[in-house]
Amino acid sequence: MKSSEKFNFEASIKELENIVKALENPDTGLDNSIELYKRGIDLLNKCSKKLEEAELEITKITKKE
Repeated sequence: MKSSEKFNFEASIKELENIVKALENPDTGLDNSIELYKRGIDLLNKCSKKLEEAELEITKITKKE
């Protein structure tokens, strides 16, 4: 993902689901599996960061009330 593109959590989760399906497929070659795994780890890290940011925002909102 380019830095100019906005991160889309839902689209990233869907892509992760597709990566998992591809990795579970015995017809997926080793080289492709490695690339998919790298992409999956990248998406996982970005999704985790987004969830942490959301949790912090919700905590701030609830403390204001």
